[in-house]
This record gives sequence, C-alpha cells and structure tokens, in this order.
Amino acid sequence: MRKLLVCLLLLPALSLLFAVRWNHARGMAAPASLLIRGGLLLDGTGAPGREADIRIAGDRVEAIGTLFPRPGERVLDAKGRGVAPGFIDTHSHADGGLLETPDAETQIRQGITTAVVGQDGGSRLPLAKWFSDLEAKHVALNIASFVGHGTLRRAVLGEDNQRKATPREIVRMRALVAQEMQTGALGLSSGLEYDPGLYSTTEEVIALAQVAGQRNGIYISHVRDEENEALASFEELIRIAREAHLPAQISHIKLGSSPVWGKSGEVLKRMADARREGLDITADIYPYLYWQSTITVIIPTRNWDDRNAWKTGLAEIGGAGQILLTTYTPDPSWQGKTIAEIAAATRRDPVTLIQEIVRKTHGPGATGRESVVVTAMQEADLQRFLADPNIMFCTDGGLRPSHPRGAGSFPRILGRYVREQHILTLPEAIRKATSLPARRMGLTDRGILKPGNKADIVIFDPATVLDTATPATPAGPPIGISHVLVNGVLVLDDGRITGAHPGEVVRRGGRASAPIAPTVPAPAPKTPVSVPLSVHQAPERAAPPRR
Repeated sequence: MRKLLVCLLLLPALSLLFAVRWNHARGMAAPASLLIRGGLLLDGTGAPGREADIRIAGDRVEAIGTLFPRPGERVLDAKGRGVAPGFIDTHSHADGGLLETPDAETQIRQGITTAVVGQDGGSRLPLAKWFSDLEAKHVALNIASFVGHGTLRRAVLGEDNQRKATPREIVRMRALVAQEMQTGALGLSSGLEYDPGLYSTTEEVIALAQVAGQRNGIYISHVRDEENEALASFEELIRIAREAHLPAQISHIKLGSSPVWGKSGEVLKRMADARREGLDITADIYPYLYWQSTITVIIPTRNWDDRNAWKTGLAEIGGAGQILLTTYTPDPSWQGKTIAEIAAATRRDPVTLIQEIVRKTHGPGATGRESVVVTAMQEADLQRFLADPNIMFCTDGGLRPSHPRGAGSFPRILGRYVREQHILTLPEAIRKATSLPARRMGLTDRGILKPGNKADIVIFDPATVLDTATPATPAGPPIGISHVLVNGVLVLDDGRITGAHPGEVVRRGGRASAPIAPTVPAPAPKTPVSVPLSVHQAPERAAPPRR
C-alpha cells in the first residue's frame, strides 16, 4: 500500500519531467505564460494601433488589455515597439531544404511565421509523406502547401510532358488533386510560364482547379506571361476562376516589360470588374523592381539562336545595362557586372555575349550555371500594386536567398513604403501581411491578435525596421525586428535565433476567402521614383523559378 501511495505521489512529477524532456527534444521551452507589456498593438484588422499588454499561455493568446505579471511569468517590455501578428508569406519557396535547415533564419528574422509553399506549379508529392517528415523533424516555421500543377503533369505524363495532356491523363491528374486536397493542400498552384505548365491548355487547368474548388481550395498562379502579354495572362486566370468556380490569386503580380509599363491602373480595374461580377480575385507582390532567374527567360520562344528575338527582349527591358550577371561559373570574374559592361570589356556586342553565356550554361553538354538580376517594373506600378487593398505581400524566396526579396521583403515594406514613402499606413500594411493572407488561405486562427488565436507574433521598431539585403548580399538580415514567436514560443529573442522549432503543418481548413475590399482602384502614387539598374544598385527578381 505504501509503495502504491509513493508511486501515486511521484506520478505528477514524472509526468512534468517527461513533458519538459519532450519539449526540449522539440527545441521548445517548457510551457509557461509570457507577458508582452506596453507595446503598440497592431492586431492585424487594419484598426489603428493602441497600447496594450498581451498574455501568451501555451500556443495561444490568452488575454489582451491592461495586464499585470503573474508570479514567475516572463515579462517582455515592448514599449516603443509594434506588436503584430506574425507575417504570412503567401508565395514562399522555403520548402526547398527545410528539413535540413529547420531554423528558417531568413524567414524568421523578417517576421514571417507562416510560409505558404508548393508554388509555381511545383510541390512535394505526395504531401502526406512530406507533412509527416516535417512533423517528425520539427521546424521553426508554420508551413502550408499547395499541390503543384507541374508536379502533377510530371507524375502522370512522365518525361513526355511537353505537350497537351490527353483526357485520360487529365482524369488521373484530377484524382491526384483530390488526394492532395484530402491531405490538406490549400488548393492548386500553377507556373504557366515554366516547363511543363506552359504546354497545358487553359481547359486542362480549369479541369484540375474544379477539383480544388469543390473541396474549398483556391487557385494560385505564376501566369503565362508577365511581360508583353501580361494583361491577357491575368484574363486567363480570371477565366479559370470563373469556370472552375473557385477563388484565384495572381502570384507576385508585375508588369515586366516596357509595352505594359504604366498599365497597373488597367490591371486593377480588370480585377475590380471581376470582383463586381462575383469572382474572388486577389494577388500578392514583393516590393522590388527586379527579378532573378536565368538569362534565357528574356525570350519566351526558347529559340536561343534567334538574334532578333534577343534584340527584342533586350529592348523591352531597357537594354543590356539592365541585366546584372549574379552567377556565372565558367568565368566568375564576370559576376557582379552588367551584360553591357562585360560586352564592352570583351569587345563583343551584347547579343553575341548572351548567346555564348547560354551555350556554356544551357547548351548540349553544358556544365556551367548562370543567373541574372533584371529590371522588371516601374516604381509607379509597384507602388500602385502595393497600395491596393486586395494585394497581399510575399517574398518568392527560399531559405538561402539569391535575391534580396528572400531576406528583406516584409521589412522593406514597413521601412521604405510605410515609413519613408507613405504609400501605406502602418495598420494597413500589417493587415495586408497578416489577416488578409490568413483569410485568403483559410488559416482560421491566425492573422489577428485576439484571445484564443494562435500566438504567432512579431515585435518590431516602426522607427528603424528596414531591409539591408542587396543583390551583392542577398541574405543580409533586416534591422528593427527584435522578437518573433511561433505558436507561443520565441524563435527570435532579442535578435537571437533561439533554435526552437515549434512550427506546425497548417492544413486547409474552411473556405479560403479574402475580405473583398472596395473595388475602386488605388490612386496613383504622388511621386513615383525611378531606380535605374547599376552594378551597385540592381533591381530584383529570383532564381528559377523566375520572378
């Protein structure tokens, strides 16, 4: 009897010890409450900021108001700083290498707590296996994923995917969409400018998107053309939304060549017209004028021997001086120089030089690698898109960024476009980084700071927050972000990565419907700024997949 009594008395202590060891194994602190005091609460709804205290208990917000410390409770003084929901990156490539880089430092340091992956038509297949691996390994970020159209084409069509799919193949792909939606995919993604998506018909995409829509999913797309035919490509996305009966989102919206520069107002009007029709159309954007990819994407025909095509492509982006060679393994001394500079130094015309680069990196038997940073947009178009209430923010970046957007997008918006340019108010920028994407992706308990919601939180200094990443140092960490919590656990503590891995796999839950804002297009920026490309200050975009 005495032995039984001793065992019963020891049981709670043993349970507590097991819980501590389990949480330590996950890289997490043992559950305890945390009080964030005196910060400027920006709750994610777009409401003006107000001073408030926030208590975190476990993985959720317990209370908000005027609160007092409990015995043994950690108190985090946030006076003079903004306290907001963690940022949601609606177009991320953090799925590449996440199991090997679970700290996700590039994302965490800029306040991202949830990354939406499986973009541009590329995803893990099956998602169930990858989700299980993430949950077993534990990572710092929350992860949600789309199922990729290109991945489905490769799975069903095999290597013979540079053609239209047959009706039988479409049936098989539809079955895979249904399977992945059951696993928890957010919907269907496509990259219609890339192999193998570019060979698909609109009808094929509609057939697959219908399956996602029937299961409360959404469609998100890197459209067929972001340059001369951008407006037609946006219309294709609207058609897919209409005929497949589901919400649709334009990935990293841009107008990437001179024939369409200045047409952002027309694009926003078309999106607004679609919403008046009853369609649910949104977009996301990263806050840079330049993209990064391979030089080959400058000519959509893929006919690299066509000198006239190269001349036309160069003219549309503003000339060879707008192309910065960031990677070139056959001759690393060329890296960091523009095509115009290299052509002048080697006494070749730009087209001949580009064709040599392509031969050595993409031709038969080529072993070299190249990547470029190229001007894509005008500042006035970028600012108009950033200000639109139905366009949210993204990085289009991964864990090891080769483009500044991967490390700097969210701090750049808060620093350059809120504090310096006044394109957005701070509460509106926070809404577009938090509750807008949360509702769009169906993340029902994230994106707004209120009791009961998940405690994904970023603490930052509105007076100093800014990006430092450049094309020369694309992983440069931002300044002004001091603390980040994911599911109530500090993953960034006073600027230090803690090594905690409390991230969760976030599966589709409920209709992913964004709050539809007024349909009047945003006004044009008052003072558009033109940022020319040079060796020291280049425009921005990302390695394949592009833009």
